[in-house]
Amino acid sequence: MGRRKDTSSTHAMPSTEEKKKRKAAQEEPAEKIKKANNGPSGWEEIEAVEAPHNDQVLREVETKAHMSKHAKKKQRDDKERLIREAERRRLEGTAAPTTAAEYEQLAMSSPNSSFIWIKYMAFLISLGEIDHARAVAERAIKTINFREENEKFNVWVAWLNAENAYGTEESTLQLMHRAMTHTDARKMYLAAVDIFDRTEKTTLVEQCLKAMCRKFSEAMDVWLRAIRYSLTQNDAEGAKKTFDRSLKSLPRAEHVAMATQTALLEFKVGDPERGRSIFEGILANYPRRLDLWSVYLDQEISKSGDQGRVRSLFERATHLALPPKKMKFLFKRYLEYEKMHGDDTSVEHVKKAAMEFVERAMAVSNGGGAE
Repeated sequence: MGRRKDTSSTHAMPSTEEKKKRKAAQEEPAEKIKKANNGPSGWEEIEAVEAPHNDQVLREVETKAHMSKHAKKKQRDDKERLIREAERRRLEGTAAPTTAAEYEQLAMSSPNSSFIWIKYMAFLISLGEIDHARAVAERAIKTINFREENEKFNVWVAWLNAENAYGTEESTLQLMHRAMTHTDARKMYLAAVDIFDRTEKTTLVEQCLKAMCRKFSEAMDVWLRAIRYSLTQNDAEGAKKTFDRSLKSLPRAEHVAMATQTALLEFKVGDPERGRSIFEGILANYPRRLDLWSVYLDQEISKSGDQGRVRSLFERATHLALPPKKMKFLFKRYLEYEKMHGDDTSVEHVKKAAMEFVERAMAVSNGGGAE
């Protein structure tokens, strides 16, 4: 038989102390993950946090071996806690970040999101850090991709709003003019008017309205904004003059739309009677425009509440010589109105009128066919 090999030196049974050390080494990663997940408990947090960060933890252990075990653990725990809390709040929408560091992390994770940048600015303003908020706005403008025009525009508007509230009139106007060189100037004027109007800075509102109506005289929305402002200031004469000026500047093809929108503004923030006058003037020239009748009826039904006036308008509309398809639409609306606001008699009246129209239309159709 060959000589038996002595294995006592290489495969000796481990001592009790060595077993404890091995067991501790095996349990340590799980214990670290458990400790790194302090805070709100529940399967949602475990599933959301453990998977994304375990690989990161291992990389940090390997690349930062020179750090003490305690320092590495503290850094890892702090970083994971911030990530976990910020992401949880962002995803669940239950609370906003509570530190500038959390906002920084969110901004860097979604650099093109104006929503996050603006929230970050608002957070700093709430702490009284106005200059810091300005710096964040500046960073946002430089960071957001140039293709994301709306996102950049949102930041400019938020910045102007903050400057209007916490800066001087001079700094506000400087920022407004700067923004206009980097974004849609017409949209910026409209936003500035809203900001100054909301904060009751009448002089600035009027300056902006005058400038934008001069620079963008062929844009309907600037004229409508000017008319709306006059109406909210109870300046009916000013609104009328602005409307007349708009018709001289806008393409003729847009005159009906301009008049219709002005009538709607009268119903909404001005005098409904003036709105009716405008609608009547339009319909006198375009009596077969079903869309105009429909809009006019909408205003009378929703704004005036005068059933007699509404019924009178329906009667006029349903006695027009319009194609059957358009008349069907009008009778259907009339019938729906009576079912909601009338009685059996009024409902029957509409049904009878509709049947009479159908009979007349069929007679004309049959007569035409015979010929």
